[in-house]
Amino acid sequence: MNKQTVEILLDNCDSDNQSRQAEAIIDLVDARVYEAVPKILKLLNSTEVSIRSNAVYALGYLGIKEVETVGPALMPLLKDPEELVRSETVEALGELGYTPAIAPIEHILRNDPSALVRASAAEALGYLEDPEAIKTLELSLLDVDEDRAVRGYAANSIGILGTSQLLPKLEKYLKLELPLSVKAELLAAKYWLGAKEDLSLLLSLLDNADELLVMIVLNILTDLKEREPQPNLAKDAPELDKVLSAIAQRFPLMRHQAEEILPE
Repeated sequence: MNKQTVEILLDNCDSDNQSRQAEAIIDLVDARVYEAVPKILKLLNSTEVSIRSNAVYALGYLGIKEVETVGPALMPLLKDPEELVRSETVEALGELGYTPAIAPIEHILRNDPSALVRASAAEALGYLEDPEAIKTLELSLLDVDEDRAVRGYAANSIGILGTSQLLPKLEKYLKLELPLSVKAELLAAKYWLGAKEDLSLLLSLLDNADELLVMIVLNILTDLKEREPQPNLAKDAPELDKVLSAIAQRFPLMRHQAEEILPE
């Protein structure tokens, strides 16, 4: 993106036209224009929900070079009246690794009335890399939170933050949990923490899975592959190729993602 175009986008952030503002924010993120941060920070005070949420989203990426400025500016929006803004704020603080947000996000996980926001909180705690957050995540996992998406993200974050010492406890949770989407996250967490046999159990959930469960499991496998310094999925589950090839045939729209998971 040339300098003139960047200047136009920066000017559009100051526009009274909200459509121009919204488009400029997204274009600046796509072009990774980090110098846009001061302009976008001003938009956190917008009266328009979509502008505030887009600005927060943008700062989660572009603010990585100015975390000590962006983090404190985002914190008040954890109490925004709009759930979309709170959700984006939690995710942005997680992306930025802003550790002063850990305790407030734990509070949100326990108390926010919106399942969307609680799910974002459960996911963000995994990014923030504080093993002490496992205690709060376990409360959500133990059916304190009735929303299965929240419990699924909690299981995923426990897998990221935990150690193999948690495997017996996760096995106990697995036996208590009924929704297959949460079972899938628990199996992935156990696999990541060293229970290699659980990868085959995770793949077995695909045998008679509906489209939604297939999408969830493929996303889990994609995440696992991206985390690994070296590809091990095929080694740990020799049936991976066969299972994913079958999924690609059953759900053509998911073929590309299934093929991307396979080793090169």
